[in-house]
Amino acid sequence: MRIFKAEQWNLALLLPLFEEYRLAHGMSENPDRTLTFLNNRIRFSESIFFIAVNEHEKAVGFIQLYPRLSSLQLQRYWQLTDIFVKDGKYKNDIYKALIEKAKEFVSFTQSNILTVEQDQQQRNILEMEGFKLNPRKSVFELVL
Repeated sequence: MRIFKAEQWNLALLLPLFEEYRLAHGMSENPDRTLTFLNNRIRFSESIFFIAVNEHEKAVGFIQLYPRLSSLQLQRYWQLTDIFVKDGKYKNDIYKALIEKAKEFVSFTQSNILTVEQDQQQRNILEMEGFKLNPRKSVFELVL
């Protein structure tokens, strides 16, 4: 498996995976609009995607991070908004590897906070990766 930062030339790899993610969350299929959304996020550096590919160079997962700023802490932090891994034998390992890549990226940008608002089914794996629920904000935070 290999994980890398998505660029515009990776959209053909990311698009079907992102559509599968949307369908899994009850959204209707809309590849044209999804392509525009992904293209704009990457093109204008509004978010960062990391894509996981298997040994056959097939996309098996992705994670998306948005930059945020804290006026009180006077620093940038990152919000994990989307993470998806195809069902398979190594799903949890890929999920953990994507989170680890996000942690590395956050540290690389000289930030030390990664937040996430996720559903209950992802809570266990987030807690295993060091995230803690911040009861004042109802978000999971990881201080690196």
